Amino acid sequence: MEIRALNTSDYREILDIYNYYIENTVYTLEFDKLTLDEFSKRLDKISSGYPFIVAVENKKVVGYAYLNAFSERKGYRHTVDLSIYVDKDKLREGYGKALAEEIIALAKSDGYRNIIAIITSKNERSIEFHKSVGFFTVGKFTDVAEKFNETFGVTYMQLKLTEE
Repeated sequence: MEIRALNTSDYREILDIYNYYIENTVYTLEFDKLTLDEFSKRLDKISSGYPFIVAVENKKVVGYAYLNAFSERKGYRHTVDLSIYVDKDKLREGYGKALAEEIIALAKSDGYRNIIAIITSKNERSIEFHKSVGFFTVGKFTDVAEKFNETFGVTYMQLKLTEE
């Protein structure tokens, strides 16, 4: 497995991974598949200001992770939001952990103090995964999200990168 920075040539494979989660899960709260053009603009914006990495196996992107603004307000500038997605056929093969370890290291080297993960309560696997890499639950909202005619909550998790 290789973990490296995002290239524009990765966009299609990343979109395929993400669109699966849009169409089939409540792990993302988007409803409609994204086009490559829509997604490319989003990736360009995120990767221009934050670390964005991919996991590659046999020349194929099998997962990705990125940091993004937790809030646009300046007072949150040392806190970032984390997203990690792994190809549905590659779950539990270590890609998520490798991506998490690398993106956490990048966050530390970039001087961030906290990483926040916002996870739908239905995604228990992700909540447990985040705990396994050092995150802890800081809050839960109930009945604030809806998808596929189902209402559920979200869990906020935090990883402190400094002792301050």
